[in-house]
Amino acid sequence: MTANTRLSLPETMALGGMTLALFLGAGNIIFPPLVGMQAGANAFNAGFGFIITAVLFPALAIISLAINGGDIAELTKPLGKWPGLIFIGICFLTLGVFFGTPRTATISYEVITDGTGSSLMQKMIFSAAFFGLAGATLAKPGKLLEIVGFFLSPIKISALIFIGVCAWLHPIGELTTATAAYETRAFGTGFVNGYQTLDVISALCFGAIITHTLKERGVNHPRGIFTHSTAAAFIAAAGLAVIYICYLSMGSHSPVQGAMNGMQVMSAYVETVFGVYGQVLLAAIITLACLVTAIGLTTGTARYFNQTTGASYGLLVTLSLMVSAALAVLGLNSLTEWRFPCCAPFILLRWSWLRWASFENG
Repeated sequence: MTANTRLSLPETMALGGMTLALFLGAGNIIFPPLVGMQAGANAFNAGFGFIITAVLFPALAIISLAINGGDIAELTKPLGKWPGLIFIGICFLTLGVFFGTPRTATISYEVITDGTGSSLMQKMIFSAAFFGLAGATLAKPGKLLEIVGFFLSPIKISALIFIGVCAWLHPIGELTTATAAYETRAFGTGFVNGYQTLDVISALCFGAIITHTLKERGVNHPRGIFTHSTAAAFIAAAGLAVIYICYLSMGSHSPVQGAMNGMQVMSAYVETVFGVYGQVLLAAIITLACLVTAIGLTTGTARYFNQTTGASYGLLVTLSLMVSAALAVLGLNSLTEWRFPCCAPFILLRWSWLRWASFENG
């Protein structure tokens, strides 16, 4: 392949679908119904704020990374070499090994067992099987676009859209009563809750995966990387926006008043509309969504530390999966307290880089 190779339209769509599927982890699926339920009649304003931080900001992060050919080091230039490497490393570890990746297995297990499974052995077996499957996929990194983009993504996205469209066309309850926060400041509360998806940070990881996938396909020219990365960002953003709007609507008409999380809202809907088969479908969708996200987070984290430390990619993947599996079994309560503060510094860093790049070029 030449350095000027371009992807075909099907390949570009698959790249966009892969990007969308990577973003659509369990948190992205369960947060919108909860926001919708809590916002009630103010779901539109809350959803607008939510989409800005959960869709627009991540898309801009991918584009800003693509501007410099997908080089993460460029993003941290305003900080200096070593502070930048440390900051990005912390972001990757927080998002991946220490929280985001373990959460994918934890949520999948809770959905499958309906919150009733408490055996440590059951958790260990499930965690080992879950991350073993992710590891088997990552054993063929050059086939990531084929496995995720052409195979897993269409199944996952089609199922999510099917449930979302059903929720949009067939709401099963009256509009919920807005909570105090959404009653007085719906937009701002939705804006803040959009950070909970962690996509502002994960866009950094997924943007690097996009760049690596393009280079494996022979797209090495900076303009080609920027063009295809931007196309993937737009496809993913459009898909996220549509799915979020549908699931916000589901929550705003939820029959489960006062649900503690979005999973309860979704479970109530699919059980009411589809019966017991709906619960099986939901468990399969959530598990698939979590698996794809775990694959993306693990490969992104491993590639970053492979590039910065020179350690073996395979070894880093294995270590990441082992640590994630252990944390998924032992629990994540102490880790959830410090994942969120990373979002604001990362947003500031991204905009600082854009200003810095403009100053350097002008």
